[in-house]
Amino acid sequence: MLHSFYTEIEKILQHIASDCDRRTPQGEHWHRELLRQMSTPAVTRPPVISPDLAALLNGFLMFRHLFRNASIVRMRWEKLAPLIAEVPQTYEKTYEEIEKFIRVIQPGGNQSG
Repeated sequence: MLHSFYTEIEKILQHIASDCDRRTPQGEHWHRELLRQMSTPAVTRPPVISPDLAALLNGFLMFRHLFRNASIVRMRWEKLAPLIAEVPQTYEKTYEEIEKFIRVIQPGGNQSG
């Protein structure tokens, strides 16, 4: 579930990068670069997410990497529990920041913030 949680947020950010920036990160570190790109203003848009949210999401990205590249044997509850506890806060913050971004970029929206 943690993997799916992060992957779905990442898909939303990829769509925004593609639609607004007309570019999505490529290469070996594209996942990390996507978080940086979305937390930085671009010519065509304000930041999509805050640096604080990018830092929270980075924890889920690190788990995603472990999930896809390491043995399940290396996963320990004591290491996963804090990340699981952050899901509600991360979900709420992601929802709020993306909703704010959508309001700002909509026609007639306030570009200043």
